[in-house]
Amino acid sequence: MRRLLPLLLLLVLVSGCATARAAARRQAERDLDRVLAQALMLLGEERLRVGGSSYRSDCSGFVTAAYDAAELDLVGPDPRGRSGTEQIFRYLKSRGRIHADKRPRPGDLAFFHNTVDRNGNGLRDDRFTHIALVEKVNDDGTIQLMHFASGKVKRDVMNLYHPGDARDPATGRPRNSFLRRGGGKVLTGQLFFKFGRPLPR
Repeated sequence: MRRLLPLLLLLVLVSGCATARAAARRQAERDLDRVLAQALMLLGEERLRVGGSSYRSDCSGFVTAAYDAAELDLVGPDPRGRSGTEQIFRYLKSRGRIHADKRPRPGDLAFFHNTVDRNGNGLRDDRFTHIALVEKVNDDGTIQLMHFASGKVKRDVMNLYHPGDARDPATGRPRNSFLRRGGGKVLTGQLFFKFGRPLPR
């Protein structure tokens, strides 16, 4: 019996860990459903208001509103960064939740540089100028995004396997949306920086 006791204790510990992981996975799935449902509710809106709460009508305000549905803080207690987008990035980076996979998961956040000339110097040296929420990823790798752009919450696409293509030359389907006016790099795939994963999955 004494020999069996350590084995029984090990089995209990392993079972408990597996149960905890399964519970955390189920919670993350529920949180993701809430986030995407909130984002869909805001689709087409110019003013970001949920219940009694108002949010900045911009890209970081939109993702903040979406993630508030899961009661998840995206910037932490001590925000660092010159914009809401940079604050979100720095907080997720501090928690080891930044990645550059070409096929993200729904609920991930996409960060972009140089979508606007924020400092007005005519150079492409503006970091963390935009953020979007990944809604889903198609079989061909095209990512469907939701974000606040052009004055409202809208859907756009991005394909990191073909970042310079606005459309698939064979089918004509959109691959990357225009995210900036003018010459040079203007498509989502060209201006993309990295992804962040707020939800533990």
